[in-house]
Amino acid sequence: MSAGNTVKDGTGTMYWLLVDSEGRQIINDAWSPSLKVDEAANDSDKSIVVTASYEWKIQWIWVEFTSTASAGDRQIVIEIQDSATDVIFQMRAGLVQAASLTRYYLFAPMGAEIVTFRDTDFLYVPMPPIHLPASYIVRVYDNNAVDDAADDMIIQMMVQERD
Repeated sequence: MSAGNTVKDGTGTMYWLLVDSEGRQIINDAWSPSLKVDEAANDSDKSIVVTASYEWKIQWIWVEFTSTASAGDRQIVIEIQDSATDVIFQMRAGLVQAASLTRYYLFAPMGAEIVTFRDTDFLYVPMPPIHLPASYIVRVYDNNAVDDAADDMIIQMMVQERD
């Protein structure tokens, strides 16, 4: 019935088979939404690794950042690294955050950048669509590492994933 990566149906119409890198037929090629989260306290440098044998399309990254009283301006950075930890992309929030504040950041591929904190504590940062293969890394951190062992950063990242 099949010839290479094609099959014929009963009418003689030829169809391509979708196979993975080991020649196994892929039955369902659908993308599924998945929320990736890191809510550990006392950390302003977090990395989330694309699951082995999966690929991700980042939909948005939500960052809740609470700075301690330690003096200094924090700047939130989204960094994409390949599987060898080489930096291949970086997106920085356009504003810094001072000590003793809680701020909310949304990095998402739509809209225009907000150049001031909206409602005193929200910043929108547009980013291009990002498609990542297995073992790539999404790192979110304070670029200035002002109080990296005490500042609190919560990450919620919505991705579309498939294996």
